[in-house]
Amino acid sequence: MPEQFLEQMRKILKKEDYEKLLQSYLEKPKKSIRLQKDKIKPFLFECMSPFELEKIVPLDASYYVREEKLGNHPYHHAGLFYIQEPSAMLPPLLAPIKSDFKILDLCAAPGGKTLSLSNQVPDGFVLANEINYNRAKKLLSNVERLGLKNVCISSMSSNALKETYHEYFDVILIDAPCSGEGMFRKDEIARKEWSQEKIEEMKRIGKVLLEDSASMLKKDGYLIYSTCTFNLLENECQIIEFLKNHIFEIVDISPQFDKITCPGIQVDFSYFTNKAKRCYPYLYGEGQFMIVLQKKEESAYRNITNHLQELNQLERKIVEEFLRENMKRHDYIIKKYQNNIVILPKLIEIPKMTLLSCFVKMGEIEKERFIPHHQFVKAYGNDFKNCCDLQLGDKKIISYLRGEEIEAEVQDGYGVILINGYPLGLFKSKNGKLKNHYPKGLRYQN
Repeated sequence: MPEQFLEQMRKILKKEDYEKLLQSYLEKPKKSIRLQKDKIKPFLFECMSPFELEKIVPLDASYYVREEKLGNHPYHHAGLFYIQEPSAMLPPLLAPIKSDFKILDLCAAPGGKTLSLSNQVPDGFVLANEINYNRAKKLLSNVERLGLKNVCISSMSSNALKETYHEYFDVILIDAPCSGEGMFRKDEIARKEWSQEKIEEMKRIGKVLLEDSASMLKKDGYLIYSTCTFNLLENECQIIEFLKNHIFEIVDISPQFDKITCPGIQVDFSYFTNKAKRCYPYLYGEGQFMIVLQKKEESAYRNITNHLQELNQLERKIVEEFLRENMKRHDYIIKKYQNNIVILPKLIEIPKMTLLSCFVKMGEIEKERFIPHHQFVKAYGNDFKNCCDLQLGDKKIISYLRGEEIEAEVQDGYGVILINGYPLGLFKSKNGKLKNHYPKGLRYQN
């Protein structure tokens, strides 16, 4: 460990807690998963899971697991769970979120917090933003795999977003880029790259994110700010500096998390930063700072202009024909975003902006034929009439995940491979031969 970091922690922690921290660095981190609750309920997953599970208390739908190669498991491909560090699960759970809230996940990649927020707002939506384009593509891959229906994905700066949205969101989550002190136990690179200069650089970035978020949040809306680092500069001091320039109140966090966290550090007695929560590896997970603020100031509100389009007559005819032939239901809210045909969970206005993904991409029309997209299958695969439901352990599952053609007694045409009833991917069958439409970039390589 960097000696300057250890000196910092000696100042922050009591002597006995500092000794516990040092001891925790000798222990192996626990692996954990969070379920995609819109797909599978915890009791069902517990019944069908091939893994040894240990519930994470006090969280729901979250487990410690001992399995090593979780990312290759067919259930992971089916989007039943997300592999996530335990303390990283906490920030989306700290604000009183209602089911119809509009939420901005400002630094969303790789997607674990987006999953949690999406599950909490079945009647609302989440704009998951990631300024780094390569990380945003990873975010999109996870949102597709999980089959999230109420998420849009953007790759924009916070400054560009604030020019589009004014007093729009009910909740904004900033899981800010940070110096990564909470990753030291599991990440050697984080230890090597740590420096006081990096702390100061990350503080500057966090300050910009906070300032830009203030005007995007509704009055009385909630701002959740989190980092996976321990120093005061990026955490309590950052928040105090923000509060000196804005009318926000620090919100009490539910006592249900008291056993796995400790209070924030009281730096200035004019600001109750002890209402924040901190995770250390000797308490729970790897490391996290979390605080919830409620906005009490007014910002200028501006209506957005809806940029979603209606399908033209020919497009509507082609899509409706596909629905009649292939789907059990025909009541989707279907719009067009750029050249993509998309499905909305409810009528939501989307302004003119660049999106990597606008809710669920249903597919495209090529030569007057509708071609369904993988994201449509992952989100609405159970609505297909034509399905091939395979059980875990069936060798055909591995063959399908390798991109191979398989055989099954199904109707000719488009259909969905299911694993224990959960959508895995698309096929197109003819005479019992199922042509593989699983995306090449997702297939098993060996």
